[in-house]
Amino acid sequence: MGAFYLKGIDPMYNTAYPLGPKFMALFGKKSDSAEAFVPEPEKANGWFDRARQMADSHNFESAFNFFARGFKLDPRDIEVHQEVIAIASTYYNKGGEPVANKQIKQIDGPSDIDKFVTALFVWWHDITNPKFGIKAIETAVKANQNKFGAKMADTILGLSQRTGKELTHKELKNLMELFKSTDAWDQAIKVGQAALRMKPDDSALERDLNELAAERAMTEGGYENMGEEGGFRGMVKDLDKQRELEEDESLAGSAGSEERVLARAKKEFDENPSSADAITTYVKVLKKQKSPENIKMAFQVLMHGYKATQQYRFRMEAADIKISIGLKQIETLTEQLAKEPSDELTEQLATKESEMLAFRKKEYQERAEKYPTDRKIRFQLGELAVQEGDINLAMECFQKAKDEPRLRVRAGQELGRCFMCEGWFAEAAGEFKESIKALAGTDNDTELSLRYDLMKSLSEKADKEQNIDLAKEAMDICSGIARKDISYRDIRDWRRKLDELVKNLD
Repeated sequence: MGAFYLKGIDPMYNTAYPLGPKFMALFGKKSDSAEAFVPEPEKANGWFDRARQMADSHNFESAFNFFARGFKLDPRDIEVHQEVIAIASTYYNKGGEPVANKQIKQIDGPSDIDKFVTALFVWWHDITNPKFGIKAIETAVKANQNKFGAKMADTILGLSQRTGKELTHKELKNLMELFKSTDAWDQAIKVGQAALRMKPDDSALERDLNELAAERAMTEGGYENMGEEGGFRGMVKDLDKQRELEEDESLAGSAGSEERVLARAKKEFDENPSSADAITTYVKVLKKQKSPENIKMAFQVLMHGYKATQQYRFRMEAADIKISIGLKQIETLTEQLAKEPSDELTEQLATKESEMLAFRKKEYQERAEKYPTDRKIRFQLGELAVQEGDINLAMECFQKAKDEPRLRVRAGQELGRCFMCEGWFAEAAGEFKESIKALAGTDNDTELSLRYDLMKSLSEKADKEQNIDLAKEAMDICSGIARKDISYRDIRDWRRKLDELVKNLD
């Protein structure tokens, strides 16, 4: 889905265009700079109307293309931006695919407006991906579209909460600095507070927030508002709070400091039990302290949070706690069985392993349905399917996971192993070769593992087809592994097997 089409709509563009120069040319005239840009709202509205027609008929690709052409002419209309985000959410819910990675690498255009519009185009195709939203804001600021950038803070945070794809602490801090640079004080403080809730003990961030509050008070209210709540007086209260935190930091690791942080988070939760932010903060503090009682409480708070807010991320995090506890129990039983073998312990371990595998598989199947474009979830489900012996499901999952660049090599290797289980040795060898090529020699351990699997697939195919050329290819790979690491797995045995196979076929 990376390329886009206007076939049957505009005969001028009867071709699939990748992002890059051709893509940017599609959007109309090019401006040399943001400062030189002259909006053309009437022409833009014409494209927006055509885009809406396409969206109404669920022709999302054409809709995105037409919206992009309109924004190239006039990117200022915030209401239209919000409209496209709603359409992009529908696209996501219907299983729409992100823009291909090779195309994403070509998002830069000749002007700041070009870059902004292209970043939007990429984000629309994967609206729940926070990094694309942040990229859109960055390019908006560079293109002097600060109004858009400020408005999108609420959008990104809202999407993150609804989908469970939280922004990282670093991403939130970067957003804060971005908004600060444009004097968008409210947005800067909002995302900064979100980052602080994620890491309540980040004293440097809290100092930055206090400084932001002071700058906002001085910029928006001046000295005349210094006595008002929310102005300078509020800033002083924040500074007092900061001093309390610094006192806690001086006792870092002590029971007193931990209890104060926990009490503060619990108080906020007790006062606002339906607040997603209060739930998130309280759970993070509970989990950080790691005691069994606090972990159990975190699970209960998360389940309450799911019922109170209907945010799926809370139910998902609660399930992760249950899985973690179950895996720990399996680890404990395994250790006990090693020390004191018994039929009773063996049965307990087998039962627990079976229960956990079934629970995890069911959990990840549900997550895959909830987030159909999340390739990491697909990969994890594939791994569980392999453990359960469901090779058909595993192959489907790994094939989809390959679309995620960071999973390309791992998913390709696992898919190849699934093909091996099915006796599809040619397909397996093809996957292993593609994965080796994608790895590009950056990871020696992974490369050895892939070459080992490739050797096995070629050997099996050679034996099955009595093919001397394949046997020699497998032998060459085996020799290469032996030269790198003579003790690698059972490479000595394979060297003898392949030598015999080549002799028999020669």
